[in-house]
Amino acid sequence: MLVKLISIERAINGSYTLKEVLINPKHIIMVTDAPSWKRRLSEGVLPSGLHPETAFCRMILADSNYNKEMVIIGTPSEIENKVSLTAKRILRG
Repeated sequence: MLVKLISIERAINGSYTLKEVLINPKHIIMVTDAPSWKRRLSEGVLPSGLHPETAFCRMILADSNYNKEMVIIGTPSEIENKVSLTAKRILRG
């Protein structure tokens, strides 16, 4: 089962956009805090409408030939909770 998260991606013109992504939890290698993104939020570089207390984390996913890094909205604990809830739903059927 896939987990729905919100990622931040950089557009060709250099601006940042929010995107809804579906991630297979089996491909998650690492999730860690991303404090530099908090600074970008306070500088006004990120899309407007984000709460000043928004947390960010870096997520590394295993792909077939390489690892992909994404910036996700939320703390590592929040991501872990979402992944755990998805796994429990699968087990319950």
